[in-house]
Order: sequence, then C-alpha cells, then structure tokens
Amino acid sequence: MAVRKIRKSSTRAVEHRTPRKEEILDVAAALFAERGVDAVSLAEIAAAVGLSKPTLYHYFSRKDEILGTIIVTTIRELKIHLERAIAPVDDPRERLIAFLEAQADFFEQHQTWFQVLIMSFSNLAEPKLRDEAVAWRVNYENIIKGIIRDGVRTGDFRGDGINSVVRAVLASVYWLVRWYRPNGPRRARDIARDYADVVLYGVAVAPREHPAAQAGKRSPKTRRARPAPR
Repeated sequence: MAVRKIRKSSTRAVEHRTPRKEEILDVAAALFAERGVDAVSLAEIAAAVGLSKPTLYHYFSRKDEILGTIIVTTIRELKIHLERAIAPVDDPRERLIAFLEAQADFFEQHQTWFQVLIMSFSNLAEPKLRDEAVAWRVNYENIIKGIIRDGVRTGDFRGDGINSVVRAVLASVYWLVRWYRPNGPRRARDIARDYADVVLYGVAVAPREHPAAQAGKRSPKTRRARPAPR
C-alpha cells in the first residue's frame, strides 16, 4: 500500500525522529488503516519493515507508542496546515470553504495517517500521549469554532446552534475515510466544497419557518371557535 509521509516538526511525542522511524510509522499507519489497530501486532510491523521484533524495540517500545506518535503527528500537522490555509482569507464564508478544502487536501495527501487519527483515537491508552493528542485536537477544533463565531459576529452566520454547526462541519470531512476512493471521478476538495455549500445554504430551495415553530400556530380559517359561555 502506497503511503505519503507527514513531515516532522517539533513536539514531545515525536522527538528524535529518524528515517527508520519514519518508515516504521508509515508502514504501521498503513496496517492500522487497513486492518485496525487491535488486529496488528508489533511482530507484523517489524516483519513488514524488514526488522526483527527485538530490533523494532530499539525504535518503539510498544504498539501504543507507535499509535500515539501517528495520532499526535497527524492532528498537529493538520492544525498547522489549516491555519496556513485560512490565514489569508478574511470573509467568514470563504474561510469556512477554505477550511473544508484544506482539510480535504490534507486527507487526500495523508489518507492512512488521517484514517488512523479518526478511527483509532479512542484506542490510544497511554496517558501522556493521549493528553498531548487531546490538547492538539482541542487546538484544531478551535479553528472551526473561531470561524463560526467570527461569522456570527459579522452577521454572516446565525447565532444559534453553533456547536451543532461545528460538529457537522468536522463530521463532513471525517467520514471521507469511510467511502472516499482515490481513483474516483472527484477529488476530496470537490466533495468538501459540496459540504460547504450544504453548511452555508442548506438543502431547502428557500428558507421557511422551522416546523417546530409552525406546530403551535393555526390559521385563522381553521382555528376552532370557543364555545359560548352558558
């Protein structure tokens, strides 16, 4: 399985990265994405890289360390990538589109790493690595929250249901890992642009009152008359 590497930068979980470590992480990410973390052993990772299991321990002492390094690296690099993509964009609507397109581009370039991030985050059990991963995830999610809040402040977005909008935006690209095919007719960013249109403009032809608000109202023609007092 072909994979693309995520470039290293400084963080506690990925210090002292070497070409051999990069290779181990790439191979492990591909195996985790294909079969799931629980189904892959350290011995299988070592064999796929051409190492003995004792030699693999020289680079990583346990599978959770490999998983944590993949997850922390991915969420950190995704956050940096998104910040760079939206930095030159001022309009909140265009920033939302840029966010989704940039996330789709990142996913397309690093599919196995991204899939491990999304599908195996809950598998990360080591406290220090998990704490670092959670911290990076909060920073990443704050980007889209900031975009939505800026849009509310400028009057471009409605002020109600901000958290629901944030969750919908994030989920729309998360689920690319389930069904996106690299050889399909459309790029990931094209699909992300479709999602942006749905988030920004919905699916209705024209806006109308929410059904819950209509439920308590009756037309004057159909309103039942009150019985006359006796």
